[in-house]
Amino acid sequence: MTQSAATTTDPLFAGLNDRSITAIPATVEKQRYMTSVAPQAANAGKWVEQPRLPIPTGEHAVIECQGKIHVVAGYARHRVDGNFHQVFDSKTATWSLKAPFPLPCNHVAGVSIGSKIYTFGGFIEQNRCPHSKCFVYDTMTDQWAPIAGLARPRGAISAIVLDGKIHLLGGRDVRSVEWHEIYDLATDKYTILGGMRGSTGTQPFVGQRDHMGVAVVDGKIHAIAGRMDSYDFNTSLNAVYDPKTDSWSFRAPLPTARSGVSCVYINGKIVVFGGEATGRVFGTNEGYDPKTDTWQAFAPMMIPRHGLHGATVAVIGNMVHVPGGGPVPGGSIQGAYHDAFTFG
Repeated sequence: MTQSAATTTDPLFAGLNDRSITAIPATVEKQRYMTSVAPQAANAGKWVEQPRLPIPTGEHAVIECQGKIHVVAGYARHRVDGNFHQVFDSKTATWSLKAPFPLPCNHVAGVSIGSKIYTFGGFIEQNRCPHSKCFVYDTMTDQWAPIAGLARPRGAISAIVLDGKIHLLGGRDVRSVEWHEIYDLATDKYTILGGMRGSTGTQPFVGQRDHMGVAVVDGKIHAIAGRMDSYDFNTSLNAVYDPKTDSWSFRAPLPTARSGVSCVYINGKIVVFGGEATGRVFGTNEGYDPKTDTWQAFAPMMIPRHGLHGATVAVIGNMVHVPGGGPVPGGSIQGAYHDAFTFG
């Protein structure tokens, strides 16, 4: 089932509970944080506005699959249990609506392997009431089907593919958790690993965390930023998981602590941007060089946002697409704004 985005009349921004909100309030200027203490990069990159989403959305999954961007579930149209499935075709620069997500919810984690998208967990209510349901979407048939559920229900999981398997990191049930498990799509089974803990007793605790960014570099997973329980307790941790030793170690921390970030490895750098904290929404854009263990500052977001889950961004060519997200701290406003970061 496909519906053209041209049939929608939603505003660019929409209030979750206050239906009179159709734009970002002017008061958000006092909440925006755009700077970084990291040195400025020689090539800071730039942001390029893209075609807007049909429906303003926040706390949703963002997944790139075979050159298209999938935006799944989240807060939308004055509800926290959205089932919308919006798809962007970069070749035609158009959005369409595909088969609805089977379980209306928010904070879903999603990744793609081949022509299929896999989703894990989420919240039924606003940032609470986690569920264990997981699904696979076949882009060839536009159909969702259930897969093995989580043994431990949670939402706001960080998900990433490594060596053909899906790693699920952290998240939240009633509180933030340090759980780490691997989903094997060939067997439809999970392997539960030890929690996200330092390799020695004196190292910092990697978890519990949710709303963090993850990226794979040289066969290792970087888990960056996030929070414990709420954005009052954000972290700047940059912890690295080595699957060969099944252990965690630590690298230079993110200069600007925050949660609800977007994160991606591109052009030899891990780029981390956006996020939220108490009374703040971040446009700050910082990049990590794994070879030198150092951070630099890149061009800040044009419109600071947070609340993209799973892969948190969609990379197509040299463009890092950021569709939707919340332009204010918390979940009171959702956005249909869509832009992309590129080094040119």
